[in-house]
Amino acid sequence: MRYWKALAFCQERLSQTDWKPVSLDHFSQAMGCTRRNAQLLIKRLIKEEIIEWKPGIGRGNLPVSRRLRTLEERLTRHALHLIEQGKVEDALTLVSLAKRNQFLSEYLERYQTVQSDHHVLKIPFYRGTHDLDPIGINRRTEQHIADHLYATLLKASDTEGGYQSDLAHSWTLDGNALRITLRKGLCFHDGSPLLAQDIKAHYDRLMASDSISKQMYRFIDRVSVTGPYSLTFVSLSLPSLLPKLLAKGAMGICKQEQGRLIGSGPFILTQQTKWLTSLKANPRYHGYRPWIEGIEIWNVGDKATDFELNSDVVHGSHLKKSRHGFTQHHQWERGCVHAMLNPYRHPWMLRRQHRQWLQSILVKMSPPNDEQCEEIAQARGMLSQPSEQTTHREDKVQHWNAPLPSKPLIIMTYQLATHIAVSNQAVKTFESFGLRCELKILEYPEFNCEKTLSDADILITGEVFCEDFEMSWLGWILSTNSNEACLNQKDKAWRDKQVVQIMSRPTLRGRLSGFAALEKKLITRGIYQPLYHVKQDLNISDTVSAPELLANGWIDFNQVTM
Repeated sequence: MRYWKALAFCQERLSQTDWKPVSLDHFSQAMGCTRRNAQLLIKRLIKEEIIEWKPGIGRGNLPVSRRLRTLEERLTRHALHLIEQGKVEDALTLVSLAKRNQFLSEYLERYQTVQSDHHVLKIPFYRGTHDLDPIGINRRTEQHIADHLYATLLKASDTEGGYQSDLAHSWTLDGNALRITLRKGLCFHDGSPLLAQDIKAHYDRLMASDSISKQMYRFIDRVSVTGPYSLTFVSLSLPSLLPKLLAKGAMGICKQEQGRLIGSGPFILTQQTKWLTSLKANPRYHGYRPWIEGIEIWNVGDKATDFELNSDVVHGSHLKKSRHGFTQHHQWERGCVHAMLNPYRHPWMLRRQHRQWLQSILVKMSPPNDEQCEEIAQARGMLSQPSEQTTHREDKVQHWNAPLPSKPLIIMTYQLATHIAVSNQAVKTFESFGLRCELKILEYPEFNCEKTLSDADILITGEVFCEDFEMSWLGWILSTNSNEACLNQKDKAWRDKQVVQIMSRPTLRGRLSGFAALEKKLITRGIYQPLYHVKQDLNISDTVSAPELLANGWIDFNQVTM
């Protein structure tokens, strides 16, 4: 591999026309080898008439070199050979940084004429995946992948009271205690046994973490292991919440060994790099084995918008030229793009009437017309019904007669096209009222940090609800960093009291009504403002069975056939 790295170095750093100074130390560092090995590589390149090399003359003068021919085609062929073997990182070291997205695009768009019994679902994506530790996940892409990597004790079902066993063989809720009996013969992905103590260890790691997810698990007062296959969870305040908590993603069971996560679900993570996240079917899985052998999620960046795809699951924005060969699936997301208003960074924002004036501007602003923005509709709340056409209210916002803030308001969002379009529109609209604004667009891992978010005055973010509205409400209200950043300790105590009162209601209908009322209180307090619903546009290849589109905009990989 060092030889190929040397060729890539020569193609990238050396010219065919001009002599370039080259440090031997720099060359050896790029190859990851000693100076002596670097000298041997240079001699080979000279012998093969790939480069010319002249030693430096005089003290302090570097050697100079030039390339005798172009190497790009040769490097590309070898990179394709490596990528076919699954060595994506090695392959991309041979491609210049500026051309890597294009290289992956061309690889994915190649027409495959050879039929194979090895069925792998291919998905082009606009970014790489982030942390896949179930304890720390706070983004739906990663959560959807993690749902296939880590099994939970229980899982949602349309029967059996809404939940059925997964890792659990059986379970009973008796008073404040939920008693679990595990299946026999459970294994982690590495073949090691999965027992009750491993469940307890995962829970302890969750509660010792700084993850926002653990907020909901504060309602669990005690976990005790009563045998190799049995354990008990106790909640004194909300025992009815226990089955939901044990089916939630943060309790996707895994263990850590030497810094590596080992899962328990139907798929095994085989590779996660900036460019590719790949999964393969778990042969030891305790449930039904997936039909497909694997999943590949490719980061093709903005190149996904302009090539013919040899892929299986594609967002509509990637198929602007033609949808030939794909079946289109549309549905409105449950949840919405919204603004969180932080009362505690800028003194001007502390007054509720100031924030409410900003809310009135946001509600009545024109929708963004950026072509990268998805189809949107006005939202009155997380679960309001969107109309098929987005309109804005024509009544005028009164100009503010009191003093405006002396310093710019900081508006913060993350790198999602629709959120950026909404943020730009908000800045433009605010400035038309004389408000100075500064827009900050962050990568999601940096954005998803309470300390970072607390440095903004207005956050443009989004929430997507799953089929379980009750858990979606709890997750958004209790376990979202953007909410935490806009609440002080008094606010949080008030919120927690509201949640306990709501969850104590005897019926699901009553609890959902309570959460909708709490949402309205957050609007009235000038902390939260719903803005837009987003229309999902997923396209599934005609070679793949058309599984149902999930609420979060993905499909269940366990249900795919090809």
